[in-house]
Amino acid sequence: PSAPLFMDSLGAAFGPIAQETRSKVATMQLHLGGRHGAHYRTVQAMAAFELARGLVGFRSLPPTQPPSGCRTLLRLHRALKWLERFLHRLGSSEAGGPPPSQLCAEAYREALAPHHSWWVRRVAALAFLAMPPRRELLRVLTAREEEREARAALRAAVRSIARVHAATQAEFAAHRMLELP
Repeated sequence: PSAPLFMDSLGAAFGPIAQETRSKVATMQLHLGGRHGAHYRTVQAMAAFELARGLVGFRSLPPTQPPSGCRTLLRLHRALKWLERFLHRLGSSEAGGPPPSQLCAEAYREALAPHHSWWVRRVAALAFLAMPPRRELLRVLTAREEEREARAALRAAVRSIARVHAATQAEFAAHRMLELP
């Protein structure tokens, strides 16, 4: 499932977050389908292309310039780290433990909050409070009724997410792009 669909599964309060994710995915799809699409097929190719042409904007971008693929992917990359941490917590916790809203908020504070404004942090905090209960969330996320099976599915997903995140992290670090605005 896509990231926006995942966000939708977290409840109606995540609508604005899902829309922002859709917007970033659409930006990446525009780059991939655009005139220079061949340069957007891998993270390595995109970084080399945008860096060589001064498209990354280490400080800021002119308002007339379309969003940089590297900057857009970095935002999705940060969100992936939040997802990894949240699903890890959810998959590692037992029934009767902290509610998903608390696990989600903890993961957000670690992975995304440092990059967000005060206003966005407040909106996110409200969205977390509206999350579905644990059992429902596990069923929606994994299509499994049994708690043990759902947790195993989440742990497998976390391993895959971690591999993707690590590869992208290494590429961004190699080009000193982890702190892009």
